[in-house]
Amino acid sequence: MMKAVFFFALFACAAADLCQDGDDAKLRGIKGVARSGANLILGNSCPSFNINKVVFSKKCEALATQAMCYGLRAAERYGDSDVISYGDLSGDIPNIAEVGELTCLHAKACFNQVSKAFKKCIKDNPNFIEDTVAAAELAYEIKAEQAVLDFVDSSSNTLFGELANLAIGQFDSVADIKSFIEEYVSKDLKGKVASDAAAAAKEAKKMANEWCSSGCTGQSADFVEALFKGMHSGQCVDASQFCGPCHDNAHAHFSAGNSIPCCMDNVIQKGIAAYKYVAEAYGDQVNEWVGLVSDELSAAANAKAVEYRDAVLEQADCIADAYNEHIPNCA
Repeated sequence: MMKAVFFFALFACAAADLCQDGDDAKLRGIKGVARSGANLILGNSCPSFNINKVVFSKKCEALATQAMCYGLRAAERYGDSDVISYGDLSGDIPNIAEVGELTCLHAKACFNQVSKAFKKCIKDNPNFIEDTVAAAELAYEIKAEQAVLDFVDSSSNTLFGELANLAIGQFDSVADIKSFIEEYVSKDLKGKVASDAAAAAKEAKKMANEWCSSGCTGQSADFVEALFKGMHSGQCVDASQFCGPCHDNAHAHFSAGNSIPCCMDNVIQKGIAAYKYVAEAYGDQVNEWVGLVSDELSAAANAKAVEYRDAVLEQADCIADAYNEHIPNCA
């Protein structure tokens, strides 16, 4: 009986379709842009790469198509909204869950298909990485550089404008980025970063397998959808804010017996542990880099950066308080 239930659950996930009548032309447009980008960046470094075969067919086709259609649905839902509410987010959770379920079904096979294509690129061209980076730099100069410069000019007196201007002046090429790393990152730190990145990738793969095998996508989607619905009332009207009425509504929802699924809490706990590790292991280095950037910014930009930091920390503290009050018993 359980095998039959599992089969029909998989069938339902595979059959989920976020695409609608009238999407065909839009999907062709998205694919056309993707093909142009792939040809511009990989055309010379890897002539064998065919995005239609690698991304838009076989083991990746269903996932790629539904991801594009989710993008269309999200644009329809949020495109004209100045303020997004928790009610808006709640209505989108089923769509996100469908993409999540599909990812559990197809991500591994799709990744292997893409990986195989890039391994062939590297085999056929020993300079694949260098040639691809050079092509990406050229693509940026052709397609995006002027737009970035226009943004900097129009936002020269803002924090983001100053940051963009600083980045443009500091990093004209990949060689500049390499030079920065060599100057400000020790060999020991680079080795530690590489080791930690490898361990994190291994842990992420393990967590993803556990998440999918336990059916956590559906459990988490049901929980989050109900939570956001419960939060969306009274003065809680802006999803960029959690402190105040939104926090109070979340507390009331949890207090009514609605607990975080244990599979979801496992991911949260590991995320908290990872954050603490990064803060302890790399905090001094990050502070040094922040100081380097701060020295190059105006007093007004530094003040705005502190304002943004304080606002983010305030919201994070409210979220942490709500979570700590209602940690599920998963022993």
